[in-house]
Amino acid sequence: MSSTPKYSFSRRAFIFIWKKLCALTMKVFYRSYEVTGEEKLPENKGIILCVNHVNALIDAAVLQASTDRDIRALARDGLFKNPILKPILHMIGTVPIYRRETDKTDTSKNVDTFSKCYELLAENQTLVIFPEGQSHSKSFVQEIKTGAARMALGAIKANDGIAPVVIPVGMTFSRQRRARTEVLVHYGNPVNLDVPKDMNEYDAVHLITDRVQEGIESVTLNTESWQDLDLVKRLEQFFSLRSSKTYGENKSEKPPLKRRRKLSERFNALQQLIEVQDLLKKHEPEKIRSLMSKLRVFERLCKACGISNYHLAIKYQPVLLTLYTLRTLGIVLIGFPIALWGIINSIIPYMLTHLVTKRVSKNVDQHDTAWVMLGMLFFFIFWGLQCNYVYRNFGFYWSLFYFCSIILGSALALNLRGEYQRAIANLKVFFLFMRKQNLHSYLETKRQELEAELAHMVRIAKRLSKANKQ
Repeated sequence: MSSTPKYSFSRRAFIFIWKKLCALTMKVFYRSYEVTGEEKLPENKGIILCVNHVNALIDAAVLQASTDRDIRALARDGLFKNPILKPILHMIGTVPIYRRETDKTDTSKNVDTFSKCYELLAENQTLVIFPEGQSHSKSFVQEIKTGAARMALGAIKANDGIAPVVIPVGMTFSRQRRARTEVLVHYGNPVNLDVPKDMNEYDAVHLITDRVQEGIESVTLNTESWQDLDLVKRLEQFFSLRSSKTYGENKSEKPPLKRRRKLSERFNALQQLIEVQDLLKKHEPEKIRSLMSKLRVFERLCKACGISNYHLAIKYQPVLLTLYTLRTLGIVLIGFPIALWGIINSIIPYMLTHLVTKRVSKNVDQHDTAWVMLGMLFFFIFWGLQCNYVYRNFGFYWSLFYFCSIILGSALALNLRGEYQRAIANLKVFFLFMRKQNLHSYLETKRQELEAELAHMVRIAKRLSKANKQ
């Protein structure tokens, strides 16, 4: 059997364009996009990807961009009733599933759906299922449905005992309802599909479902509330800046003013802190409240001074300041004029996308889907009209040059977004520390006290964790 299905030329061309479009969407609409664990996907095996569902329709594009494989998602039949989505869903091989949303829904068609999935898995294709059932804006994975487990066990029976590989996948967005956020796609370890021989089908399905639930939770961040997750993210900054304290002291290192770690590194740190937080909230709630109080005081003090936490990790050495000044001058003299051209030609569709997205995205999980779709629509219309105007008045070559110039300018504007504000903020902090030389050491001392208390709590949590396991 081949892992690459044979499609018609038109469908292969469409899927090729679809993949490129998904990859381009990640570069344009997200500030940072990272994939980890894709090597866990086996070759020449039927695969079921079980993915958390936090951003509506855009989740499928985010997942497709993470792999070169052709993936076939399972989607509710209602999407096939949309005249715009229907031909796209058919071309990329989406399989409809039928949920009892109304009395008119014929769920008996799911028998055909499962049979189709068994055939696709036998052909070593990759299926995608969102076992939570529907997109949501919760801070934790919802209780999943049994569909993935039933599909996996059914495929074993239908395909002469050949089991598919079930892989949990977590999609983590650093900020929701914000443009240009960061995305991590994390492929987990395969789910164990072995069940006792004497176990009945009902219990076997729920056993596998529990394992899938645990698998998805292992590759996602799960807290009781968004407030808890926000606290963990704020505390994680103290750990992330520890390793950057020596920048500026070792001249052989690249001296950035703000160190950007891999998203997977930050994800692992956040998972550990969430575990610490859960244990301390249960066993040492007073310590958590005390730490939160001290953290709020420290953050308010930094905010009043216009200081970000990372400023305290920088050693303002002459070499660092010289390199930063040269970099800023290069951005201002070369990059900013080109970026300004892109901003001028894109400000109207950008503002329309922003305003309309806020109106049509009723829930947090709908924001990214609306943002991407409306952005594509408005930019296509406005850039098309602008290029058409240049073409009619100046000819084809000028219109081509104009189009290339706004693409270049807009791309540079995206990359430099926020650079100007950061440069001004960094200069203000530098001169503030020059005027008040004791301020840096005072804030650094306060931060070190918080670090020490946080490290102490981590040690307490480790002892509690060991005690619970015994």
